[in-house]
Amino acid sequence: MIKNTLAAAVSVLLLSGASIAVLSASARPDSTAAAAETSTSNTASTVTTTTAEPTTEPTTLKTYYITFLDFEGKTLKTLAVEEGDPINYSSVDTSSLHKHLDVHTEQDFSSWDIHPDFADSDYTIHALSKTAEITLNKTPQKYRYFSTKGNVSLEGLDVSIKLSVQTPQKDKNGKYIVSESTVNVTESCIAKPSALSEAFASGDKATISVYPIGDQKSLCSFDIVCYKDLGDVNEDGNINSTDASKVLNTYANMAASQNASVSEKIMKLADVDMNGKLDSHDASLILKYYASASINPDFVDWEDVINYNTGELKK
Repeated sequence: MIKNTLAAAVSVLLLSGASIAVLSASARPDSTAAAAETSTSNTASTVTTTTAEPTTEPTTLKTYYITFLDFEGKTLKTLAVEEGDPINYSSVDTSSLHKHLDVHTEQDFSSWDIHPDFADSDYTIHALSKTAEITLNKTPQKYRYFSTKGNVSLEGLDVSIKLSVQTPQKDKNGKYIVSESTVNVTESCIAKPSALSEAFASGDKATISVYPIGDQKSLCSFDIVCYKDLGDVNEDGNINSTDASKVLNTYANMAASQNASVSEKIMKLADVDMNGKLDSHDASLILKYYASASINPDFVDWEDVINYNTGELKK
């Protein structure tokens, strides 16, 4: 009886231990799950509260193309300029636009039709021209000289320059409107050679060329003659009553003899009115010249005595 009782008690204890073991084993997964939940909860909390680092993307500026055209619309140069940068106009060489259209017409660069400062778009910019045309309206009138003193006279010369400048405005046909003006430049013209002594250094005839100042191309040329010994019939270096007497004597001899002749040299010196004849009128003019030169400190030459264009005496 006691033996049976003890066996039953041991069985109970063994059962109880086994039950505890089973219960303990079944409890462990719950703890692991709780721990896993706690870990997951903590991880989720960490992801939620973390702030992402900002990232900066590189910015690319746009490139614009600035095209410069010549007078005929041909490309001079094209610049690639980043947006907002200044346009470098000085990098465009406009010297090739300078040219001579003909001997007396010169063309050069004037300005651009538009002038944007910065690149904010593609631009096509046209060169505008200025054209200067020199016109000879009248040639010098004075060609007789009676000494080698002083300078060549350009009396009677008339020269003008017509200036045509393209403006940025266009007409109804799309052509640039041209502004025109005319300037008289006679006073700025020069004679070469300018000194009479140089012009007549090799004889009594010379060819004079007229140039606009600073230009290497002449506008015109004309011939001049020097009558430096006119009236000095006896060739003593003076013009006085002795020369007048010789003219009268020569004239009298010519009148007295139909065969009388006068040398070419005497004719050149004595025919002071240049009418191709030697007579008493020439002798009278020589006396007038002598009188004027004696009393007038401003007296110059034979043109103070007679107007060779009209043949009239001067007072």
